[in-house]
Amino acid sequence: MICVSIGHISQISEALKLGVKLIEVRLDLIRKDPGEIFSGIPGNINTIATCRPEGYSIEERKGLLKKCMDLGASFLDIEVESSEAYAAELTDYAKGCETEVIVSYHNFRKTPDRDELGDILDRCFYLGGTIAKIATMVNSREEVNRLLSLYELPGKKVVIGMGGAGRITRVMAPYLGAEFTFASIAGGDETAPGQITVSQLNEIYNVIDKP
Repeated sequence: MICVSIGHISQISEALKLGVKLIEVRLDLIRKDPGEIFSGIPGNINTIATCRPEGYSIEERKGLLKKCMDLGASFLDIEVESSEAYAAELTDYAKGCETEVIVSYHNFRKTPDRDELGDILDRCFYLGGTIAKIATMVNSREEVNRLLSLYELPGKKVVIGMGGAGRITRVMAPYLGAEFTFASIAGGDETAPGQITVSQLNEIYNVIDKP
């Protein structure tokens, strides 16, 4: 499945026109009330509620994310760096809303070594994630292999590389067992470096899956 990451409220209608079934709502980029955002998303579309720390207090973030869950968010994304108290409060709330929890790790500089990546995966699950997400900057073919080898480990996950060298991981992720992969609406609308557009990904998958 392809998840389109939305950084502006106008992109919701564009995503729906493209037939997208999973939308990541980047509250920290959209900066609109969740009620306004979710009013434009049909109930049959799955959503990930994400609010990165920049520009918000902890209490503000918790309030926004809880409101998204009240509005029917399918998934909640919290950072692996979160305190245990923060994670516990939101994961407990998610259970009451039947929202699945993603605990995510991002490294915009490098890809850690294999042992550290394994430890990060373990912490994602320890904090209550039913899905672990790892996204790191890729600078070599060896780092691509290192990331993709994480799919051999148990647990539901999304592992992708950022930057130009990491694009292949975004393409391969669904074939290796990822719950989904991330794409942008169009060139210039990326919410992370190296995102491919949803149209480009669909074209690639149409070629790969052609009988």
